[in-house]
Amino acid sequence: MSADREIVEYPRPEAPPRDGIEEHDHPIPRWFNWTFAATIVFAVIYFPYYTWISGWSSAGAWEAEVALAAEHAGALRASLPAENPYRGSAAALAEGKEVWTTICVSCHLPDARGLVGPSLVDPYWKYGNDDATLFETVSNGRPGGMPPWGAALGNDKIWKSLAYLETLPRASEPGLGAPDYVPPAPPAPPAPPAPAAP
Repeated sequence: MSADREIVEYPRPEAPPRDGIEEHDHPIPRWFNWTFAATIVFAVIYFPYYTWISGWSSAGAWEAEVALAAEHAGALRASLPAENPYRGSAAALAEGKEVWTTICVSCHLPDARGLVGPSLVDPYWKYGNDDATLFETVSNGRPGGMPPWGAALGNDKIWKSLAYLETLPRASEPGLGAPDYVPPAPPAPPAPPAPAAP
């Protein structure tokens, strides 16, 4: 052990104060004790009132918010036009074609006969093909692969792309996605070359 190691010296209770610093053991103020006791009483009363008597619950608050959101969504749907406002507009069709060729062709092909997504020119429509239903399909998406495009495109671009879709040639046979769709037979392999004459 080093001889220079400092030895901690604890002053004895009867020792005089050093540097004018003294330690006193003051009692806790009564106002603090009363406040602490009041918080305990408040918790004992408030917890059962908040949990069982008041009638409030997180499930009830969630249901109220869902109902309010459904009400707002219903009002928004009611404010949308029931028919495509851009049908027959040349300028709108040009913008709709741009949206179609930029976004829609990757799943539906340029002629809308379907690739990843279903055919949009055959007689079969799973959710219906009236204007309001088509708008809802594009805007909100559908289960099974159709993503919602409402936030990315906005109402006008959706209507214009649907107006352009109406101009594509229709098909009479069931297309990709229809229950009775029959995929075309693969092309026959090419005939082998004839052997060379000796």
